[in-house]
Amino acid sequence: MINRNIRALIAVFMLLTGLQSYLYSSPVETENYTQQCKSFLNRHSGELKDESFEKLLGYIGNAQICKIEKIYNKLNEEEKNRLKDVLSHIEEVKKELSKEKLERINESIAAIMPAIEKELWEELSNDELKELDILLRAKWNSMLKALEQNDIDKAVNYFHHTASDRYRKLFKTLNPDGRKKIGKDLANIQIVEVVTNTAIYEITSELKGEKSSFQLTFVKDSHGEWVIRSF
Repeated sequence: MINRNIRALIAVFMLLTGLQSYLYSSPVETENYTQQCKSFLNRHSGELKDESFEKLLGYIGNAQICKIEKIYNKLNEEEKNRLKDVLSHIEEVKKELSKEKLERINESIAAIMPAIEKELWEELSNDELKELDILLRAKWNSMLKALEQNDIDKAVNYFHHTASDRYRKLFKTLNPDGRKKIGKDLANIQIVEVVTNTAIYEITSELKGEKSSFQLTFVKDSHGEWVIRSF
């Protein structure tokens, strides 16, 4: 269930983005959000002159909706190119914003988008799950390989930006042999659950003759890329 504060925020967001409702019944919600995205892209070609908070939130919010994979896949090539221009323009506009305004916008988007994506969520098919599992295993193994090679900067690039500094400090406390040991001890992972933009894995390892189990979490970042959140 979406809590009351998030519902209120989405209600405001709907007014800014032009959404009529966010509690559609599946699969109607996907079509409604898709049409909202297409309408937005037809109205805008990358120009944003009014930099009021409300205008920016609506503009950036609509672009974020268009980036949702299920919506993005329904766009034609012209619309995808138009979205690319819009996103490029947004990055330029953000550079000119005050720190306070940018933080307000980022916090609002971060609070709203998970709720919208949850409304659009459908269980992955077996083939989709296998494809995602291959992708995430490759990212995890690449991170471990970077550690084995003592390339901490490369290793932390696989983490969510809110966690990278914490793991950088952790990895720096280890000597080269300790980093290599992580690569060997934590290589065995099994997928447990995937819900919206979060994938949970179980790491099984044998430490000092005893089997241990840890949780590994992947999330999608603001760019739609899967990154490591914690382990």
